Amino acid sequence: MSVPSIPVSRRRAMGVAAVGGAALALPLLSGCSDTDEAATPRDDAHDRRPQRGGTLTAALAGGGPAESLDPFSAASPADFARNRVVYDVLFWSAHDQVRPGLALSATTARGGTSFTLKLRKGVVWHDGTPFGARDVAFTLRYVTSPERQYPSELTGYIDSIGIETEDEHTLVVPLRRPIGDPAGLLAANQIFVLKNGTTSFEAGKVMGTGPLRVTDFAPGRSSTLRRFDDHWDGAPYLDKLVVLSVNDPQARVNAVRSGQADFAAALPYTEAAKGRGDGATEVRKGTESERTGFGFMLTTGRPPFDDPRVRRAVRLAVDRKALVDTVLLGYGEVGNDLFGAGAQYYADDLEPLPRDLDQARRLLRAAGADGTEVTVRSAEIETGCNASTEMFAEQMKDIGLKVRAQTVSAAEFFDVKAMASVDAVTFAIYGFPLQSIYTRTALRPSLAFGDKEFKRSLADAIAVRGEDERQQAWRRVQTAMHDRGNWVVWGFADTLSLTRDRVRGITGRGTAKYPYLGKAWLA
Repeated sequence: MSVPSIPVSRRRAMGVAAVGGAALALPLLSGCSDTDEAATPRDDAHDRRPQRGGTLTAALAGGGPAESLDPFSAASPADFARNRVVYDVLFWSAHDQVRPGLALSATTARGGTSFTLKLRKGVVWHDGTPFGARDVAFTLRYVTSPERQYPSELTGYIDSIGIETEDEHTLVVPLRRPIGDPAGLLAANQIFVLKNGTTSFEAGKVMGTGPLRVTDFAPGRSSTLRRFDDHWDGAPYLDKLVVLSVNDPQARVNAVRSGQADFAAALPYTEAAKGRGDGATEVRKGTESERTGFGFMLTTGRPPFDDPRVRRAVRLAVDRKALVDTVLLGYGEVGNDLFGAGAQYYADDLEPLPRDLDQARRLLRAAGADGTEVTVRSAEIETGCNASTEMFAEQMKDIGLKVRAQTVSAAEFFDVKAMASVDAVTFAIYGFPLQSIYTRTALRPSLAFGDKEFKRSLADAIAVRGEDERQQAWRRVQTAMHDRGNWVVWGFADTLSLTRDRVRGITGRGTAKYPYLGKAWLA
């Protein structure tokens, strides 16, 4: 099955106005083409053609000493943005389409026992050696190794030990369970390809096939990358990219306004609401398909959220517009209890439940849960998560549900035992493909939705080969989650950045949270 070209789905129009005229988090970690800027609409019709040369300095939140050039150990925006231009992926997904990267096609065998990958020819590593099938086989074994702290969920699908290379640009990957759309699953997992035999990720030793190569790396501080002229998709426009690790949002803003940086990601909504820029800078936002979903995940393995009536009562009691207006300052739209807005197969016509406190109270009383106290674990994994938890607690008082916020640091938040000990967690998930969102949350018992019909539909959505069948299966998955699931997705937030007005070509490639800088240029 070759990589399909799929039309963009409809987007809901909720009518939430932007302020001032105007942004999983599991370690999945949020009318444009892949070459469009992730920016506020602007008229570039009279801009010159992209120019070569210059240095772009980007300020992003970092990961301190834990930052890594291993793309499968990265955990911070600085890590992700840097690694996205050092390495290339097999496939990637953006704007409702799966696109070829180092792989051109993925064809499932009859019976679904394996799939064949056809790779791009003429690709070379940063040291000039040719890329080939052995590199991909090594990478798939690396990411699925049980020795890794966080093995890829692909471990449950592919038998990496049995991978066979047919020739330098073809390999056959055996499967543990059927995959109807292997290109989509690989795109969802963002498989950055490593050179065969890679053992070191030190600057000067690490090898990628991406448009930029690392020449200097100081974890938690800065990294320097230079143009790779032999990139298969053409040499990048920039001579050099500098990535600064700056955790304080205001410091990132100040760096751009003072001219120390050209681009700052994750602009706070409060800062954006002050104005659009100062003449030399401007606020830009990612596309609607790259918004971040904000919400809560309810633990269904025990009372009270094992009862679908209680889960529905919560969704009926949430004041979504108040959360969007107050927490996001209007930069976004209300949510419909489904993560993944903008993704392929996303059911954007399933509307959010209207707020109905009377019905919510009746459901809560019928379930015997009136007056129940629940604990919601929260951390500022995205700006506004803690504020949304506080508002959620106030809103639940209106139906007699007592919510206690358990606020922890972002570093503590994902502790497996701690997450399993509470009744719900605040959550934010970027614009990843549905395969990634649903399979990764299903791996954590405290986040999983154990409904039998839901699980059957999810298995079908991953396994079926026909496009129409897959569309129908994803529809069933989302209908079950929307009707009786454990997600309370109250809003989709815009991703904002502050940029010097000379910067062009920064794209999201599926998630504006981790900007793709490989096609950036300076006017």
